[in-house]
Amino acid sequence: MRIQKKLLAAAAAALFGLAGQSQAAIVADIMWVVDTSGSMGGDIAQVKQRIAQFDSVMIANNIDARYGLVRFGGANTLIQDFTDITTFTAVGSPFTLLSANGGGTEDGSAALQVALTASYRANAVRNLILVTDEDDDNVANRAALATDLAATSANELINIIGNPGNDSNNYYRTLAPANGGAFFDILDFRANPAPFFTNFINTKVNEIVQDFCTINPNDPACINRTPEPMSAALVGLGLLGMGALRTRRRKD
Repeated sequence: MRIQKKLLAAAAAALFGLAGQSQAAIVADIMWVVDTSGSMGGDIAQVKQRIAQFDSVMIANNIDARYGLVRFGGANTLIQDFTDITTFTAVGSPFTLLSANGGGTEDGSAALQVALTASYRANAVRNLILVTDEDDDNVANRAALATDLAATSANELINIIGNPGNDSNNYYRTLAPANGGAFFDILDFRANPAPFFTNFINTKVNEIVQDFCTINPNDPACINRTPEPMSAALVGLGLLGMGALRTRRRKD
């Protein structure tokens, strides 16, 4: 996996034409919040399979990414605080051992609250990626999550890979764009994982860069940075189109 990651990073860096070693990095802490109920086995396997690609694109775009993991579908638990990709994907790590062995209720809003308790770096763009095919089962908890989100750092993004046919009152479809991210259809992920995940990564890169550089326009990581860092890769690698970048609604 390590060799594959390095090859992907080298190819992507060559296509992107970014400053690479000479440009300071954007700092991003990426928390995966994954439903482990019985129907999620294939989705968990796909995320595991594609995490090296995800990190390679972060590296190619000078994004210093760390990764963490919250599981839900049963108890909502932070099973991996933020760490580097090597530790995150090591044999026997919580991520590699993750499986669809949960059950009970799928309290996605409560799981996002747990994700907010992790050890974020002070200057990091905070990324919460929730993956589920179920509705949020804890409607009463949604106000508490909104309060917690309002009290946290402004440079925060929520992305949700969810089921639009199982999302009461469009909760997840509203939550993601209200917090700088986007909602993605898990049924599309299951139907064609490779182009879906490429599109998802493209969107994440643009969200992170835009969010960080809007807040820190004079940071060395943002000076002379290509506005759309994924465009060259899409042509060179023959990948499918970019996801629409959602406009962030800032918290007061």
